[in-house]
Amino acid sequence: MVLTAFLIFAEISFLIQCSGMYLGDFKMIANHLSIPMGIIPGVFVFISVQLLIHLFFALLIWLAAVLVGVALDLSEQKIFRVGIGLWFVSLIAILLANRIYFPNSKFSSILFNSVSIDSAKIFLAILSLILMPAILFAIFGLVFFVYRKIKNKLIGLVGLLVFLFLILICLPFFAPTSSGPLDAGTAEKPNIIIIGMDSVRPDFLGFFGYVQNTPHIDGFMNHATVFSDSLTPLARTYPSWVSILTGIYPKLSGIRTNLADQSQLDLSEALPVLLHADGYQTIFATDETRFSNIDQRYGFDKIITPPIGFNDFLLGTINDFPISNLIINSALGKYIFPNAYGNRAVFATYDPNSFLNLMQPTLIKSRTKPTLFIVHFCLPHFPYAWSALPVKKVTLHHYQMALKRVDQQFHDFMLMLKQNNFLRHSIVVLLSDHGEAVEIPGDRITDPGLFISHQESKKSVIPHFYPPSSTNEQVNMSGGHGTDVLGLPQYHTMLAFRTFGIKPNKIEVVPGIVSLMDIKPTILHFLNLPIGRSSGNPLQDYIFGEKKLVDNRQDFFTESDFSPEAIRSVHPEERKVLFEGIDYFRIDAKTTRIVVRDSMMKMILSSKQYADFYDGWVLALYPQNNKTMMPILVNLNTGYWTNNLNNSFAKNSPASHMLKAMKMFFGNDITSVGM
Repeated sequence: MVLTAFLIFAEISFLIQCSGMYLGDFKMIANHLSIPMGIIPGVFVFISVQLLIHLFFALLIWLAAVLVGVALDLSEQKIFRVGIGLWFVSLIAILLANRIYFPNSKFSSILFNSVSIDSAKIFLAILSLILMPAILFAIFGLVFFVYRKIKNKLIGLVGLLVFLFLILICLPFFAPTSSGPLDAGTAEKPNIIIIGMDSVRPDFLGFFGYVQNTPHIDGFMNHATVFSDSLTPLARTYPSWVSILTGIYPKLSGIRTNLADQSQLDLSEALPVLLHADGYQTIFATDETRFSNIDQRYGFDKIITPPIGFNDFLLGTINDFPISNLIINSALGKYIFPNAYGNRAVFATYDPNSFLNLMQPTLIKSRTKPTLFIVHFCLPHFPYAWSALPVKKVTLHHYQMALKRVDQQFHDFMLMLKQNNFLRHSIVVLLSDHGEAVEIPGDRITDPGLFISHQESKKSVIPHFYPPSSTNEQVNMSGGHGTDVLGLPQYHTMLAFRTFGIKPNKIEVVPGIVSLMDIKPTILHFLNLPIGRSSGNPLQDYIFGEKKLVDNRQDFFTESDFSPEAIRSVHPEERKVLFEGIDYFRIDAKTTRIVVRDSMMKMILSSKQYADFYDGWVLALYPQNNKTMMPILVNLNTGYWTNNLNNSFAKNSPASHMLKAMKMFFGNDITSVGM
C-alpha cells in the first residue's frame, strides 16, 4: 500500500511536470474564468475512481503474493518479498503496455521515449513470462485454499459446475432466431440517416482521384448522387452543424463561432423538431462535444455523446494514468470514465470502436417509428490521431491515416445499420461539416503567378492581405479550417445522397455550387413536408430528376470564424490557442458549459472575413483595421485575381453586384471597402 501511495504521488507529479505546468495553466484559467461549483461532483467522482483503481491494484498484488505463499508454504517475510517483486514487475509491465497501446500518453512519450513500440512488446513478453509462474502458483494456491475449506462438498460442487456448463452449451439451441430488430421505416416515411465526418476534404478521397485510401467512402459514392462543389457557409463544426439542422446561414441563426451562446437560437423549425412532429424518432450521436454543444434542445429524443461541459476539458486533459488507461476502453471504462470513453477529444486513449460501442445499444432496439439518426465522426479533426497512431509532430501523413481510419469506422457503422434493419427503407446523406487546409500550394486560391495589380501587370508586388502564420505559409497556402474564406479546401465539403429500398437515386456527379444548408429542404421536400424558413434549396431534381448542373447565378455567402494567430496553422499549439482566446469565453454556472462572452462577440465579428460566390467568381473582404476591408476578387475558372475593383479585370466581372449583395446580407459587419 505504501508503494502504491508513492506511485499515485509520483504519477501526479509527473503529469504536472510533463503537461506544461498544468497547475500554473489552471491557475491562469481560473483567473480569467469563474469556475462554477457544479464541476465539483464530477471531479470528486473522478478522483475517487482513480484512488479505487490504484487501491485495487495494490490489493490484487497483495492477494497474489499471499496465494503464492499458500501454494509454496512460504513464511510471512518471504511473502512480503514476493509481493514487493510482483509489484515492481507488474508496474513495469503496465508502463510497457501503456507504451504499446497508448503511444500518445504522456507517460509513454516521456518514460519510454527511447524504447520503440516493437522493443516494448519484446520486454512485455519477457515480463509476462516472468509473471506467469507467479500467476500459476497463485491459482494453485487459490484452488488449494478453496479445497481445504470445502473438501467435504467437493463432489457436489463439481456436479453443480458440470450442470451449469451443460446449460450454457445447450442454451443457444433453444434461443429464438431473429432477423434483427423491427423497423418502422417505409417507402413513404423512410429512415433518414445523416452521417457527418469532421474535416474531410473531398479532393483527398479516392472517388475524386486521390490515392485509394478511403475504399468504403468511395464505394458509397459510386452508388450515390454526389455534389462535387458543396460548400459550408462557415468552416467550423458548430456553426456548420447548426446550418445543417436549421437550413439557414450563421448570420441569420446567430451561431457564428464555436461555443456561441445558444440562448437566443430559434430552433422551432430545426430539422429534428419538424421530423419529430411528423412522427419520427430523432437521435444524435457524436464523439466530440468540446466546441459543438448539440443536445436535446435541437429536437432530439436521445443524444449519444461524451458529457458536455467544463469537466470534459478538465478531466479529459488530466485523465492520463497508465493503470486507468488500460481500463478506459473496456466495458467497465464506459461507466467509470464517461469523460474519456468514446471521446475523440481525449485522443491519446481514444479507440474508434468505443464510439461505435456507445451507439450499439440504441441501434439494436426495435423501433415503432421511422428514425432520424444523425452521427458525426470527429476522427479526421486535428491532431489527426487516436490511441493507435503515434504522433510527435503532426504531418500530412497523419491526416491521411485519420481519413483511412474513419473510412473503416464508416464501414463498420454502415454494417451496424444494415444488421439492425435501418437500411431497408432509408435515405443516407454522407457529408463533411467542413474541409481542411494542410498548408500545401493551392490551399488558398490566390496563385501568386496569376495576380493582377492596379497596372494590370502580373509582376507587381502582391499585397499583404492576410496575417502570416508561425509556419510562414505562402500567399497560395492556408492551414486549418474557418481561418480563411479563400482557403477553399476549408469550405469545400463532401456531400452525397443514397437511397435504400425506396425510389432509387441517380448515380452521377453533379457540378455547381450547393451547400450543407440544402440538406434540410431536400429531406423535407422528399417527405412532402413544408420547408419553412431556409437559406438552402431542395436538391430533389438533381437526385431523382433530370437536372444535371446547378445554376451558379445566385449568391452564396461565407464567413470565417474568430482566428487568433495561434490557430491560423495546420500545427496549432494547444496552450497558445487556449490563452489567446481565453478572454473570449465564460463558464455557465448552471450547465458548466463554456460559451463565448457577449462582450467579446463584437470583437469576433470585427475580425471576420466575408465572401460571396457568384457565377464563377468569388469576392472576399479582409479586415485591415476597424474601418477598412481589402477586397480580393478571384475568377474561379481562370484563377486570375486582384485586390483592385477599379481595373478592367474587375469591371468586366460581377464584382459590383457581389459587393452590393454582401453589404445587403451582412449589413454593418461590412465596413468601408478599399477599392
